[in-house]
Amino acid sequence: MSQFTFHDQVADPGSPGATKVTLYTKVGRLYSKDSAGTVIEYEIGGGGGGALTTTNINWVDKAGNDGTALPDRADLPYLTIAAALAAAASGDAVIVRPGAYNEAALIIGAGVSLVSDAGFEVTEITASAVGISQITLSDGSYLQGFTITVPDSATAIGVVHTAGSAVAYDLQLSGDGATGAGIGFKKTGTGKVVGGNIRLGVGGFSAMISVDAGVIALDDVHAPGAVGDIDALVLVGGTGRFQSQGMNIGNANVTDCLRVSGTATVLVFSPNWTLATNGVHIQNDGVSISLVGGKLFPATLDFLVDAGTYTAASTIEVTAAHLGRYSFPPTGVDVAFSMAFLQSKTQQLDAAFRVFGTNLVAGFPELGASISSGEGAPYSAGQVVLTSDGTAAPGNDGGSFVDVSVDAGSRSGSTFTFQGVTAGHSILWCTPRVDAAGVALRHYGVVIEQTGAAVLGGGSFIFEIQSSANNWTPVSVMAVSDAEQYVYANSVFLRAPSTEAILPAISSATTWPATTINGVTGRWVRARIDSTITTAPVFERQRLSPSAWNSNAGGQVSAKGLAQWRSQLFGVGNVWGEIGGGGVADANVAVGSGGAPTGWTSKIKKALFNGAGDSISFQFALPDGLCTAFPLTFDLTYSLVGAAPITVAPSVILSALVLGSGGVLIADSGGAVVPVARADTAAETFTSKAATTFAVSTATGTVQDRQLKMQFGPLDISDYYEGDGVVMALELDSDGTPAQDLVIWTLAVSGVRFTTGGRL
Repeated sequence: MSQFTFHDQVADPGSPGATKVTLYTKVGRLYSKDSAGTVIEYEIGGGGGGALTTTNINWVDKAGNDGTALPDRADLPYLTIAAALAAAASGDAVIVRPGAYNEAALIIGAGVSLVSDAGFEVTEITASAVGISQITLSDGSYLQGFTITVPDSATAIGVVHTAGSAVAYDLQLSGDGATGAGIGFKKTGTGKVVGGNIRLGVGGFSAMISVDAGVIALDDVHAPGAVGDIDALVLVGGTGRFQSQGMNIGNANVTDCLRVSGTATVLVFSPNWTLATNGVHIQNDGVSISLVGGKLFPATLDFLVDAGTYTAASTIEVTAAHLGRYSFPPTGVDVAFSMAFLQSKTQQLDAAFRVFGTNLVAGFPELGASISSGEGAPYSAGQVVLTSDGTAAPGNDGGSFVDVSVDAGSRSGSTFTFQGVTAGHSILWCTPRVDAAGVALRHYGVVIEQTGAAVLGGGSFIFEIQSSANNWTPVSVMAVSDAEQYVYANSVFLRAPSTEAILPAISSATTWPATTINGVTGRWVRARIDSTITTAPVFERQRLSPSAWNSNAGGQVSAKGLAQWRSQLFGVGNVWGEIGGGGVADANVAVGSGGAPTGWTSKIKKALFNGAGDSISFQFALPDGLCTAFPLTFDLTYSLVGAAPITVAPSVILSALVLGSGGVLIADSGGAVVPVARADTAAETFTSKAATTFAVSTATGTVQDRQLKMQFGPLDISDYYEGDGVVMALELDSDGTPAQDLVIWTLAVSGVRFTTGGRL
């Protein structure tokens, strides 16, 4: 309540024949006055910034009298604030009733409180004297609840504090409403001021808040739209420190929301700055600024740095959302800038989280940290995981579905597995989530946390994607440990406890429509028991893998889905191995024109097929970093020599044999997480199986004497590992009509990489 309110009037048992009137004040003090006029204090409450505890109260009223005023006599108030403060000692309070008080050079003594009875809306301190401070705070003083109007003068200050500690709450600072030069609140000297709810009334300031020494810490600083210019809403210089939480500026008449110079320090949590010309204005090197959270959307520049000599002495750390509009001299880039922010979408900019001006570091030696980029990290949000009975088959979805999505998404305490161990039991998964166009999301494998290992006993698993209702297409997979980057080829579900990513051979070109199973529509994948196993694996958690690039806690890089890349893994040219009786000759091909140096004859050793049956051989090892879920393809660059046009195309046969090599690291058949070397005696012999052959015809027509390309494949390598060998032969099966000679220029072997190389 404002002012006194007569709440009750009863007989006073302590004074026979007298009455007692109970009164309340806004600051929560409770008094009574008997019929003899004596005021008695009953209790002390709290208001504004906290409880007000006093020894005596000096009241001030526009109808008061400095000559007759007495302490603790609400009915005998002072006329002026100055007189009431002069009569107050440490522990006393001065309570000011509503009105405009034209006073200056007010000194709130040590331990004295100056509080308005009804708030800053109706209680104002003005001054006509322009060369002095209106209010000076002392050590332990308390100020609350006033509008302080500062005259137009470069030396005019509304409130100043020079030493010790003081508190200020609920103040409205106003200038002359034009282009005034005064300061609303200034902290200088030593010590600290704390407080909150400091707001702008009208403008007309060189600075609404200024600090050049000591510390000022204010919650809830507000500068709404108002007339009158403000050169700097907050001016921090010298060795001053400004701290704030919830600083709101929405005034187009503010030039700089924050202006910093000297070796000043600024820490602002949750700024909200709009409309002002500039956000932060830095005037020299050596400052320290931290803006945490919130947003900076001024009209012109987020950061303005004046020209000058800049070294690494300044530190600017910003996580507030802003538009990245900076103006600083070239030498300013040597400052320790660290700006991480949410960039809002505009007509010129895309929405983004941006890091500017410094190194980005994730993790620390004791633990490390992982990073995912692209479509994000593996997720369980929205995934649907079902188990089926043993009726699943290439042409059957299975039945008796059990939804285990909750268990599959749980990090611990709940597990799931196949419903049985016989052929046909399966686990199916999809996500019903769709993209912005309403198209069902693709997912590129799963990350499985496994607590119990499968025992195959001669059985096996198969992975499939649903191509149409009740129709499933096999897809090759490769298992890899995310944490250590161990690779296991298509050996799945055999290690526990373990966390593994299972990468299927799914690309953007894979035919994989959204279908509906058990009432859920999405792109379905399943792991099916292809032949009966002994023991089913037990899973703790399953997450879908989007298309993403990853760095694990050890800094090892890998990729999933479309983040994997097709790479020319091995290229050959000029040097070929001969096959006994192959009949190949050296090729001499004229290239260029006009004679040397613009034309010459290129000689390619053992590269000319000049009759059917001519053949060459070559070999290579599967490179490190290969995702063996994807097959190899072979690109042959060739040219034809002979009469034109070609009516019957020559044909070429490529034969490829993949051999498991001794000493290569493979998945441990005993179920250990760490791979083991394949025993030399377990290596495949050269004649243990037939090679895979691919027959391809060349071009027809008038195509001689130019480089052409043909492709062979795909060659399945899902059973193999990095380092296993590939032995190949290339043969001219028929030389076409009219007969053609075939020149081999290069053969490129292409595969898909999930990482850049082998692991240390």
